[in-house]
Amino acid sequence: MSKKLSSMLVILIVYLFVIAAGVGVYLVLPSSIDLVYRILIADLVATVLVWIISLPLKNASLYDPYWSVIPPLVVLLLMIEKNNWSLSLVLLLTALSIWGIRLTYNWGKLWTDFSHVDWRYKNFQELAPRWYWLISFAAIMFFPTLIVFAQLVGPALLVEVPSLSFGIYSVIGTGVVILAAFIQLVADSQMQSFKKDPVNKGLIMRGGLWKYSRHPNYLGEVMVWWGTYFFYFQQFGFNWIIAAPILMTLMFIFISVPMMEKKILKTRPEYREYIKEAGMLIPFPKQRFAKDTLRQEK
Repeated sequence: MSKKLSSMLVILIVYLFVIAAGVGVYLVLPSSIDLVYRILIADLVATVLVWIISLPLKNASLYDPYWSVIPPLVVLLLMIEKNNWSLSLVLLLTALSIWGIRLTYNWGKLWTDFSHVDWRYKNFQELAPRWYWLISFAAIMFFPTLIVFAQLVGPALLVEVPSLSFGIYSVIGTGVVILAAFIQLVADSQMQSFKKDPVNKGLIMRGGLWKYSRHPNYLGEVMVWWGTYFFYFQQFGFNWIIAAPILMTLMFIFISVPMMEKKILKTRPEYREYIKEAGMLIPFPKQRFAKDTLRQEK
């Protein structure tokens, strides 16, 4: 058995265990506790277990599949428990499952074995080796779990409505989530093909979707959670829940993208020119568009 296959088998066993533990915690919690809080407690217990198991494995990347595996499972388990199979929820579950399966598959395709660790985690470890055990929990696992949990508050409130309304926003939400998964699929495929070609070594990807957006894969991720919000909006309208997709968007704009681009600029200063040419998330060729406009005017 190859190292990749054996390590993925270990990860599968770990996730079956932590999911079972999370479900068990959820079921034993008193029903007097609000549904949202029961989900949060179960989610945090599962996260803590992933963190504990990651310590002897010396690999915080054990948490990486959690991001895409847990959301559709949470929605499915809630639908089963509440016996709520309204059309809106079925569409939401279907769309999130398409996104989750695609993202998990992409992770599995790039995973090698337990020697593989995300570069961001390595940076954390180099910056504070003595405190990395705490950083791996707080920054790498706990914080992302809370961010994703915030996106699931809306669906958790929806499952408690016996007859959900179905309308244009449900359709828009389905379309946005599926489109987001497609954008991520295309963006990741284009980037992987670009990196495989030895001619492109050391160069910056400027083709396909990357011609217009510097991070189309992150754009897709943000879109997933705005699409999820539309389902909530269909039923309850505008209220504080909109803070969830806003927080996710801000996380990518102010944390994920700057961290990634800082790393790139260290080895490829010419990336600064690319920043002028393409939008951060929204696909808009800034400098190129301006030049084309000037040519047309002349």
